[in-house]
Amino acid sequence: MFKLITSHRSVIIDEMLRFIEGLKVEASNITSSKWYFDAIDRIYLFSTSGKMIRGGLILFTEEMFKGSYSKDGVYLAIATELLQSALLIHDDIMDKDMIRRGSKTIFFQYKEIGDKEGIEDSYHFGESMGICIGDIALDMCFSAVGYLSNVKVINRIIKKFGLELSIVGGGQMEDIYLSSSNYIPTEEEIISIYKMKTSRYSFSLPFSLGAILSEVDDSVIKLLESFGDDLGIVFQIHDDEIGLFGNQEAIGKPIGSDIKENKKTLFLIYLMRLATEEEKRRLSGIFGNEKITKEDVETVLNLIEKYKVREMVLSKKEEFANKAREKIKLLPVEEKYKKHLFELVDYNLSRNK
Repeated sequence: MFKLITSHRSVIIDEMLRFIEGLKVEASNITSSKWYFDAIDRIYLFSTSGKMIRGGLILFTEEMFKGSYSKDGVYLAIATELLQSALLIHDDIMDKDMIRRGSKTIFFQYKEIGDKEGIEDSYHFGESMGICIGDIALDMCFSAVGYLSNVKVINRIIKKFGLELSIVGGGQMEDIYLSSSNYIPTEEEIISIYKMKTSRYSFSLPFSLGAILSEVDDSVIKLLESFGDDLGIVFQIHDDEIGLFGNQEAIGKPIGSDIKENKKTLFLIYLMRLATEEEKRRLSGIFGNEKITKEDVETVLNLIEKYKVREMVLSKKEEFANKAREKIKLLPVEEKYKKHLFELVDYNLSRNK
């Protein structure tokens, strides 16, 4: 299933290049700003360095309902990948991450440009430029939506993009607050953040957009979105697991970065629920400490093993996987597509990056 989705990657990249080159031509009649065109190039390189799963899901969903994907679907895929880029670029600034997909993050690239230019506060310069580039990527997302030819669905799609983007923003605010505070959230609060930050725009939105383009019944769209919610929670729980137990080269960022950033995950709340008072005090000095060592990370991992926290998290992940599987059974699509969706659930339970 994963290969089926990513098989659309070259189609999306080729059309994105044409879209961006056209945008450059139009913009050249208005501005000659080197920073603007530099931003466009960096956005293209950044966007095309990913797996493009979200764009691929849109085209897969169209094929599932109509038998083939459309040019409109490709432009929606481009829009969704640009949205993904915008969110990641801003996320890296908020998390102070210097590595993404094995390369320097966008804001950190500009920080280094600031160093070369002799800018006094090069870090702030990099952050500011990164914010601008994230905004430009988001603007490009809505520009791509404007290329849709099916006028019957454009308004609905724009509303959908706007709503889901606002939900991601709310989820990010929740995440920032929790990462900045000592408050230990409930399991329900963590699942809600997973849904807002990951499930909706990563899975529910692409499935929904493909279904809207296919003009299927609202009840089917609602079912697909609910399936996407469950699948996204599986994805995020597994992402948390990889961040603790994965391979640094495979995931493209340091192991234990969630610990350094004090990310509130199921691993953290289960661990804090079971740890002794002395262990909690020790953990409080590790989570959120930007200068944590490998030994600190090992301490967390050893306590996770001691209290069998990983097993608890895996049980919760399987719970949502089973919910997703039950919803697949209800979809009014051919069995071959249900088979692909079951495979997608299984992939998200076992991927290594």
